[in-house]
Amino acid sequence: MLLPQLLLAFLSLTSALALKPQKKPADAVLLSDIQTLTLYANRQTSSRRVSSIPQLNCIGGSARNLYDIDIMRCKNSGTEYDSTDVQWTCTAQLPPEFKLGGTDVICEGYESPNDPFVLKGSCGVEYRLVLTEEGEKKYGHRNDRGETGGNEPVGQIIFWLVMACKLRSHGLNKSGTDGTSLFVRHCAGSERCLGSKKWSRRT
Repeated sequence: MLLPQLLLAFLSLTSALALKPQKKPADAVLLSDIQTLTLYANRQTSSRRVSSIPQLNCIGGSARNLYDIDIMRCKNSGTEYDSTDVQWTCTAQLPPEFKLGGTDVICEGYESPNDPFVLKGSCGVEYRLVLTEEGEKKYGHRNDRGETGGNEPVGQIIFWLVMACKLRSHGLNKSGTDGTSLFVRHCAGSERCLGSKKWSRRT
């Protein structure tokens, strides 16, 4: 009878050890416990499993490359579905020509991408910087990549002029076999073809 009792005691002990939560290292922080983040330009995040990233990274917006944010603060605004789905509210002091667009807080999961614990100091923000109405008056209209809108680049204009001359010299504007004529569709303004060549028949 002694052996079954020892076996039962051993099984109970191993079960208790398996159920006991493992203590996380000091540099592992529960993401939902982080209340505020302060992020700086020209600084890298800490890293453990993956490469470090910039703490602040502008990835788009009409004001991209016009202004660099020095400091951004993000506040934990609570969770939605579970403890890993933290909602952040990020702010920065900006001149009147600029405002923050979308922001994404990115942190390194300690053991895996889905780990609710993250590496301390590993959080960074990807953000978009956009022009206000005052900014558009000063810098003009720019697209989401921070490129100036307006006329076609000079190189593209020259290219299409050369192509038009070649087409004319090769007789591509002559009538077709069905009595219709072929012409190059030129695009301008809001109907710009983005460099693609289109052909259509004029009736």
